[in-house]
Amino acid sequence: MKRLSLLIAILFSCCLFLLDASIVDAKIVFCMYGDIYVMEDNGTNRRRLTQNTETDDYEPRWSPDGERIAFTRQMDRKRHDSQDLFIINVDGTNEQRLTDYRGYDNSPSWSPDGTRLAFNSTRSGTWQVHVMDLATLHVTQLTGLDGVEGDAAASPDWSPDGAQIVYEKFTEFGRNLYVMSADGENPRPLLPEPKADDGIERFFPRWSADGKKIVFTNCTWPDPDADLPRCRLNILKVGNRVSVVWGIYNKLGNNVTVGNGAVIAGGWMHNDKSLILEIRLPDTPNPNYDMYRYDLKTETLKRLTDGEQNEVYPHWIEGALPVAPKDKKKILWGTVKKDSPNLF
Repeated sequence: MKRLSLLIAILFSCCLFLLDASIVDAKIVFCMYGDIYVMEDNGTNRRRLTQNTETDDYEPRWSPDGERIAFTRQMDRKRHDSQDLFIINVDGTNEQRLTDYRGYDNSPSWSPDGTRLAFNSTRSGTWQVHVMDLATLHVTQLTGLDGVEGDAAASPDWSPDGAQIVYEKFTEFGRNLYVMSADGENPRPLLPEPKADDGIERFFPRWSADGKKIVFTNCTWPDPDADLPRCRLNILKVGNRVSVVWGIYNKLGNNVTVGNGAVIAGGWMHNDKSLILEIRLPDTPNPNYDMYRYDLKTETLKRLTDGEQNEVYPHWIEGALPVAPKDKKKILWGTVKKDSPNLF
């Protein structure tokens, strides 16, 4: 009888784990009202982590272990003349300032081992990619060391194996995606360089979890006199070809462009099966940015937020995360990684 009771208790616990794990084993961090929030995949259990009156927080990124969040803080929301990097625990405690520079440090990206941050900075006189060692706070500049005037780099994103960093490079005729070794060596373009009159801008690259794909935004000017560019969300299969995520535009309309509407990728979800997006629809009352999940296989678009304020800079993580408020006992759930399907 004791053995039967024990077996029933184990089975019941396993059932609870399976039911709860499907709900709480992944979370989204994002920004609203200039503060950092977290929520579940379906938009529920929203919780505020920072509360500012004079500053603004944005560009949050989960640490690989899901225990911390790196983000950018606009140090004066009125003057907009200084940005620094911060880290906070997932329960909103232990906020730490990482940089104190009278200029711009922003767009943090964690190394896969959680020991370093790649980020943008103007400390060299122009936008360049730097890396910080979190143990020592020592900063190393990776791009812009060749002294070529006018060259700039931004929006770094670390590859899942830690060996490379993808970023935007401002070229003579536009903006292109580049990749380099994590130490800054061997920088090279991922796509052909823009030519005169191309008017191509490629930006916001985000690496997939399997390291085989990069999602980014590609903007072109239809003609030299156009007021707004035409922008599309693209997926680059590394070493192969680019595919436009047409399913999104088939649902939203092909006239979604920067200025009157936009689709921006916050990153990948669910082992590269989905994308998390911020979308602004121009044909709605008081249009603002909301978050959506786009399933790449079924081409279905699910709205996650519908507030009156911009809900932006989403970043998703899969892993063992605390699901209780910070004044409650933490509960940790594990996850099992699976190979990502080939989407092309």
